Amino acid sequence: MKVAGMHKLKYFVSFQISLALLLVTGVDFSTENSLSPKHFNYLVYHNPPFDILTRGPNGTFSYFGASVYVVEWLAAKFNYTYTLIPVNQTIIDKYGTHEALFYQLINDKNIDGITGSFYLTMDRAERMDYTFHTWSDGFRLVVPRPGEESRLFAFIGPFEPMVWMLIFISIIVVVAMMTLFAMVYRHYPWNTCQVSDNKIMPEIDQGNGTRYSDSRNFLYNYVGSHMIYVVNIMTNQGSRESSSLYSFRILAGIWVLCAMVLVNSYTGIVISSLTTPKMKPSIELFEDLVASPDTKILLRHDTSIGEQILKATSGIYKVLGDQARSNPDEQIVGDAFTVSSKLETGRYAFPFVQTFSIAFVGSQYKKDKECRFKASKLLPISTGYYSWLFKKNSPFTKLYSRALMDYWESGLLNFGIKFLPTIPRAEKCFVSTTRRVARLLPIQLSDLTSAFLILGIGTGLAVLTFLLELLYSSINNPMRQYIEQQEKQ
Repeated sequence: MKVAGMHKLKYFVSFQISLALLLVTGVDFSTENSLSPKHFNYLVYHNPPFDILTRGPNGTFSYFGASVYVVEWLAAKFNYTYTLIPVNQTIIDKYGTHEALFYQLINDKNIDGITGSFYLTMDRAERMDYTFHTWSDGFRLVVPRPGEESRLFAFIGPFEPMVWMLIFISIIVVVAMMTLFAMVYRHYPWNTCQVSDNKIMPEIDQGNGTRYSDSRNFLYNYVGSHMIYVVNIMTNQGSRESSSLYSFRILAGIWVLCAMVLVNSYTGIVISSLTTPKMKPSIELFEDLVASPDTKILLRHDTSIGEQILKATSGIYKVLGDQARSNPDEQIVGDAFTVSSKLETGRYAFPFVQTFSIAFVGSQYKKDKECRFKASKLLPISTGYYSWLFKKNSPFTKLYSRALMDYWESGLLNFGIKFLPTIPRAEKCFVSTTRRVARLLPIQLSDLTSAFLILGIGTGLAVLTFLLELLYSSINNPMRQYIEQQEKQ
């Protein structure tokens, strides 16, 4: 068996697995299926995690992966020899890995086929022969694992902006009502007998025996004291406002009741946000990726899903395609090496088969000893079926197709890929924990409607009581009774 350059298998286990596959599948060594003395040339390429191609000096290379098992199985089954030839790097730089493979297969008469499976498109089916599918897989996004949200504004987050606005309005209304009540009862003409009991504004001693009310400190004496009272109640500090007026007591009591609801709701959310990790929204779908301000899509223009997104004319694919085209040098690439290096920066999300997603997350965990990346849920895209490609109108395509169908139905390809050493395991990165929450929703206005309703009803009741007290005071005014008695005499 000839190998271009220096074909080195990295792991001796490949021979052992290949031998096991031959025995299990029952290779037919009869002359009926023999292609001897045929010799085939296969293109190989770097396709992690399935196949690993490492180029060395002077044209040497090493190649290892699932495709090696299949090639060895086919060669043993049909009794032919083969050569593995790495895809031309110059053509890769010009067209991308996949298109470079297709270009060489179509234009190089010495190339018979490509190792590895490809998603079929109409364009590929017209240019090359394809076999029965040898692999099927769903699609996922490789995305950076979301970190914790900043707690800088943790003390603002518990309430929506509308709730905060109504709280401030309520404080102003309550302080204004208390100030109004105090002013009226302080200065109302017929309320002289109750001034001493309800006196709030202090008097200033001038040092010559005279005392007078300091009207210049009006804001501090009336508004300031009531504002301190209201804020102290809101912050659970407690305060004292003495008054024998029922209207004042009703207003203060309703405010205490409303503040209790608001404070307890606020405190519960703040404690939860400070003690429970609050994670940034996770990217699970293309729509989440579009909405993410920190993560951009990364596309390989030579893959089927990359082509679909870049050629889309409507929908979410077009939005993602426009985003990638706006920065093509950074977001549109053509080979697996560039994909890996860009993903490692933590700034991109890459849509590809889920086996790649799982392998990349595992390899980064093995490298960094922490789960920096995650695989999204399966994307709502039809499962991809992948076939081997041969030169157009090859007389051996049907023979290969029948053999690969037997190989696929045996389940040995899935078994071999499952235990590839190029797919490191990182179960820790795929275990969800119930302690982590995606987001604590802020309390909405609808959640506190009852509290503000109680405050509104209580304020109205306090105003009604205040008016009744004024009416009662005017009827029972001692000065008025004294004047009436003098008139009768």
